[in-house]
Amino acid sequence: MQQNPNDDDTSLSVIPIVGIGGLGKTTLAKFVFNDNRIQECFPLKMWVCVSDDFDIKQLIIKIINSGNDEDVPPHQQNLNMLDMEQLQKQLKRKLSGQKFLLVLDDVWNEERVKWVELRNLIQASGAGSKVVVTTRSHSIASMMGTVPSHILEGLSKEESLSLFVKWAFKEGEEEKHPHLVNIGREIVKKCRGGSIGSENIR
Repeated sequence: MQQNPNDDDTSLSVIPIVGIGGLGKTTLAKFVFNDNRIQECFPLKMWVCVSDDFDIKQLIIKIINSGNDEDVPPHQQNLNMLDMEQLQKQLKRKLSGQKFLLVLDDVWNEERVKWVELRNLIQASGAGSKVVVTTRSHSIASMMGTVPSHILEGLSKEESLSLFVKWAFKEGEEEKHPHLVNIGREIVKKCRGGSIGSENIR
């Protein structure tokens, strides 16, 4: 992946992963998140599922509650009872001086002002911190990213059908059921190279 000239070791680097629903964005992010080399690079790792509600207060709470640090005792208090100023202090205390990896999974927010507000809150961190964003939207990736997006592409129709056949039939059995293979061909066409899910077969 190309390095953005503004993405030096002192700034917060935001890496978008983009692709249609069911293609494996979250799975790829999990592979990265759980890699031993990542653990060595980032003392603090946090995973936050965002979905379509980009509520700053709730995201701060999720970030505070996430992670593998042991400074904040579990269930210390009901963070929903705190006001924004108190939450921001807790967030700053958690991130201050820490080199972290934060995954924001399944982002739908297109309001730049909300992203800028969150970004400004999490920039109080150690040099070299990274944010990985998974999204279906190229415009969101462009808005949030500091490096070019990693764009996931689906399998070809031939590769998809081959994978489908391997899962659906015992070896060689597909030759006995050509009508089922044809049905499988239609299914993989609707999946557009991704996994089988409701978002792909509408």
